[in-house]
Amino acid sequence: MSLRTGVLAGTVAVAAMALAGCTADDEPSTAPPATSTPVVTPAVPSASAGNAAGAQPNGKRGVDVLITVAYANGHVAPPAGIVDVQVGDQVKITVTSDQQQNIDVQGQPDRSANVGPGQPASVSWTVLKPGDTQVSLREANTVLVTVHAA
Repeated sequence: MSLRTGVLAGTVAVAAMALAGCTADDEPSTAPPATSTPVVTPAVPSASAGNAAGAQPNGKRGVDVLITVAYANGHVAPPAGIVDVQVGDQVKITVTSDQQQNIDVQGQPDRSANVGPGQPASVSWTVLKPGDTQVSLREANTVLVTVHAA
């Protein structure tokens, strides 16, 4: 066997071993799936949100969850959806609007803010119990997002 053939055989063997390590195994991965969303930004890498019937995959679980929503010309962008979080998560919702509005967090009257043209506003709270919390614009009577805590 020539030196060239030996090097080629060694390279093929190393490549075969490397590829063998890339095959699927019986153990499911504990790593979160890679997802991308322009709406929700977790402060810590986390698993993607569930996709329940009617749910929008625009949420992520994590220690902190940032949701950004825009209201313009009578429409919510992205369309109102469900963001899954965990009890204990700190949630922050930042809203922009082309009209003067009041942001309301269902069941939390002390968590509200005024938003208007050129003045985005944010509302933050810590999720204390499981269930759904709607965040809406009072004057427009429009749901921006539903935060679902498990």
